Amino acid sequence: ESLLYPYGPDQRDKKTPKLDDGTSEKIPLAVPFTFYKEKYQSLYVNNNGVISFDTRVSQYTPDPFPLADGRPFVAPYWADVNNVLGGDIFYREVTDPTLLQRITENINQYFPSISFKATWAFVATWDHVAYYGSETNKVRSAVV
Repeated sequence: ESLLYPYGPDQRDKKTPKLDDGTSEKIPLAVPFTFYKEKYQSLYVNNNGVISFDTRVSQYTPDPFPLADGRPFVAPYWADVNNVLGGDIFYREVTDPTLLQRITENINQYFPSISFKATWAFVATWDHVAYYGSETNKVRSAVV
C-alpha cells in the first residue's frame, strides 16, 4: 500500500493551474475547517505548497512562521514550486468511509494520546512538482 492517500484523475481530483505561483479558485467546503479555533467555510490550494483560508498565498517567500502579516495557512509543502516545468497539484474533499478509516488509523498511530475519528478530510497532493528555476527532472511529491 502506498504511503500517500489515493489521488489523481481516477479519484476525481481537481488540479490547480499550470502556473508559477498559481492557486486554485476559492474552494467552498461541505464541512467547515477548524484551524486554531477559527472555522473556515472555504480555502485555496496554492501551488507553492500551502493551503490558505482568507486569501491566496501565491508568492513563495522563505520567511519563518508565522508570517509577519498573519495570513492563516497550513504548509504541508512550502517550496518555490513551478508546475509549468513539471508535475501537478491535485485536491479534493473526502467522505469515503474506507479512506476516512485509514486517516483515523494514521492520526491515532502518531498521536495516541488523543481520541480522533475522521468524518471528513481534504486531500491535497503535490505530485512530482518542479521547483522554480529547475532545469532537470528533480521533483518531489507530498500529500496532506
